[in-house]
Amino acid sequence: MISDSTIYGGFDLTFIDIDIRPIESETQDLIIDFPKIGSHHRNTRIVFRPGGNGFNLCRTLAHLGRRVTYVGPSSEQFEQIVKRCAIPIEILPIKDAKVNYTAILNTRNGEIQLNSVEGFLSYEHLDDILLEKYVSSPLKSISNVALNPTSIEWICSLLLSLGDIDLSKEENRKLSPTESLHRLDDTSFDGIMLIDPSDISHFLRIKEFAEILNLIKKFKGEKYLSLNEYELNSIQTVFSKNPEDLAAYLQLPIIFHTAKEVRYYGKEFWKIPTKKLESQMTFVGAGDCFNGAFLHQIFNSASIRDSLEFAIESASHLIETGNYPTS
Repeated sequence: MISDSTIYGGFDLTFIDIDIRPIESETQDLIIDFPKIGSHHRNTRIVFRPGGNGFNLCRTLAHLGRRVTYVGPSSEQFEQIVKRCAIPIEILPIKDAKVNYTAILNTRNGEIQLNSVEGFLSYEHLDDILLEKYVSSPLKSISNVALNPTSIEWICSLLLSLGDIDLSKEENRKLSPTESLHRLDDTSFDGIMLIDPSDISHFLRIKEFAEILNLIKKFKGEKYLSLNEYELNSIQTVFSKNPEDLAAYLQLPIIFHTAKEVRYYGKEFWKIPTKKLESQMTFVGAGDCFNGAFLHQIFNSASIRDSLEFAIESASHLIETGNYPTS
C-alpha cells in the first residue's frame, strides 16, 4: 500500500474544458443528436472545468483519498477553476508551459472534443525537480500522446530519466529520441507505469510511438497499456496482431475498455460487462476515472480483476451523476 506516499501524476498537457451540454427541454436529459447547422438550441448548459487525461486521472485518485500532486502546465484561471470545483489536489506547475482549451460537445450517446493545442511539452520544459518527481512517484504516467506535437521527445525524456541517463550531455542529445531508448538495458522502476495514449487514430508519429511501446520491454516493473476501441485499432494496424498476441509481444498487459465491456489481456484473460446505466450526465473524463480507480485499487494491493470491477463502478458513477467517486 502507498497511502502515505504522494503520487505525482500528469506530466502531460493541461486543458480548460468548455463543457457544452444541450439538454432536452422536456426531459432535462442530454439530447440524442447535435442541433442542425444554422439552428439554435435554447436549453444549453456551458460549464468550465479543469481537464486533460493526466489531470482527470489525478483528480480521481485525489477524490478517492490519495495524496496527489498534479504536475503540468498551469495558470491563474486554471487554478481558480480547480479551487472552485473543490478538487483536493496540489499543483506543481511546469515552467513556461501553457494551458490549452477544449470545447466538448456532449450528447446522450457520447461526446466530441475539439482541442485547441497552442501549448506543448518538450525536453526543454524538463528540469531536475520534475525528473525527480517522475522517478520517485508511485505512478509513472504516459498519456495524451497525439495532442502533444513533441510527445515522442517528451515521453522518451521521461523514460530515459528512469534509466539514470544524463539528458544534459551532448552525446545523448545528438541521438534521436528512440535511438536513446535503445541504449537502455534492464532498467527497473518502482511503482506502476500506466500508458494511456488518448486518441491516436490521426497521430502522424504513430510508428514512433509503436517503437516506444516495443522498447518499453526493457523496463522491468509493473506496467499497463489502457486503450479504448479506437486506440486499440490504431495500435493493431501498426503491429498487425490481435490483442492477445500484441500483449504477449509487447510484454505489456492491455486493458481494453468500451461502454459495453472491459477486457484484460495479460497472463490471464477476462471479459467483464459494464453496468447498465439509468442516466447519463456526462462522458467527459470517464475513461480517465476508470484508469484512476483501477490504479487506486492496485495501490491497495487488490487483485487485477477486483480493481477492474471497481474501475467500472467508478466510471459508471461519474457518467450517471457527473461527480467523481469518493469511496
